[in-house]
Amino acid sequence: MPRSTRVALAALAALGLVGAGIFAGTAFAGDQASGKADLAAVPASDFARGMSYEGLQRKSGGPCGAGLFEVKGTSPVMCTHGPDSAPAGLSVKQSVPALAAAASSAQALAVCEGDGTSGRRVEVLYIHGSSSRYSQYLETFRSLAEGVDTIFNESAKETGGERHVRYVTETVNGACRPVVRDVQIADSALNANDWAPLLNAVKAAGYTRTDRKYLQFVDANVYCGIGGLAGDTKKSDSNRSNTGPEYARADNGCWTAGVAAHELGHTLGAVNNNAPNASGFGHCTDEWDVMCYKDDPSVTVRTVCTARSHDERLDCNHDDYYNTNPAAGSYLSQYYNVADNLFLIKGGTTQPDPNLARSATASASYTSSWESVNAINDGIDPPSSNDTVNPRWGTWPNSGQQWAELQWSGNQTLKRAQVYLFDDNQGIDLPSSWKLQYWTGSAYADVPGASGYPVTANAYITVTFTQVSTSRLRVVLQSNGTNSVGLLEVKAYAS
Repeated sequence: MPRSTRVALAALAALGLVGAGIFAGTAFAGDQASGKADLAAVPASDFARGMSYEGLQRKSGGPCGAGLFEVKGTSPVMCTHGPDSAPAGLSVKQSVPALAAAASSAQALAVCEGDGTSGRRVEVLYIHGSSSRYSQYLETFRSLAEGVDTIFNESAKETGGERHVRYVTETVNGACRPVVRDVQIADSALNANDWAPLLNAVKAAGYTRTDRKYLQFVDANVYCGIGGLAGDTKKSDSNRSNTGPEYARADNGCWTAGVAAHELGHTLGAVNNNAPNASGFGHCTDEWDVMCYKDDPSVTVRTVCTARSHDERLDCNHDDYYNTNPAAGSYLSQYYNVADNLFLIKGGTTQPDPNLARSATASASYTSSWESVNAINDGIDPPSSNDTVNPRWGTWPNSGQQWAELQWSGNQTLKRAQVYLFDDNQGIDLPSSWKLQYWTGSAYADVPGASGYPVTANAYITVTFTQVSTSRLRVVLQSNGTNSVGLLEVKAYAS
């Protein structure tokens, strides 16, 4: 982030106009959905915020009768929860920058299945008009799709399971990665304030398979995001959420993994209006959660999962729409569960995460108002040291010695750590030196027998040391001159 942008954001934060946790995920600012007392009404559009209700209608009967909108002018009938406004820190009218060419050179899907094309799959589309940025953004789209997969699987791990998005895939430099289709349509359809012209153009291009969910990265400035939602609650493989074609859309101001996961989540069946914490407008009300936010003035949102890092995960407490092992008699044991969706690759029970950092609470000497110290143990592997997609911890404009710390409720046995340094080449730079310290019970001390502290970009730095028992692990960084420092991720292990 350029210094000028940081200064502007800092000023806005001081005025209370920008939240401290600028998203790299899905803390949506709120829809202008209709009040619950008048479900037949269609709200007025607010095009500046991407809240276009043009071409949407409500009907008392039919497949979209349960509080959903119908997209007029499409066949077969398509239902949607309506448009989502941009998360804090993003603008519908300002395109997200592309990742650096080498930023995702080591990326790959954790799990691929079969020949990459057969069966139910999510297919990624880059949709543009007469002007194309396919080559510039190809790696960005691949990485964002892989980030969506991470969100789904890390959320599954919280309930002892494993789930991956079954993408249409190909082999790239020996790695399995999502295919990104290059789809050109007429500029008039691309930029219409109504979703139907774009949908019809994409269908005319052949993307109509009933065994496909289409994740659309649209090079336009109309919406932040919008997705199809069946609203089917029955617990059966015949649930309409298990069929296609279905479409999830994110425009260029909202090209993030969190927004993509949110809209794809709708196409997979989240969030049904009879769920325990449903807003009544296709979302949930128990934050932090990819699918939750205040989507109507009548809705009250509660902070139930207090770790802001869970804004990059599905289903706070796993009681509304996503649980790989719901308890007998619970809502998800009786009604539709996105974890059962046939477009996901199902795995067995997973072992506990060996990364002990995930269970710690993060704190720091200082955190820039637009960054988040919770980023250091959110479990998201960065694509590069200049990660522009995921949350980061940075200390601009402060320089000198800075630290970030993991604290557990009780002592942990530690003998290895991994650190990923943040460097945006615009004020946040690699440190001149750094080290690990642990809490002895009365003071901090350097970890004994450390294997060394190289200053390396674009990779995890692994440090082994003599085993310690401690409730706190601290990364201490010394800035390079007047530059600031930061971290993207810290992992801690017992072996």
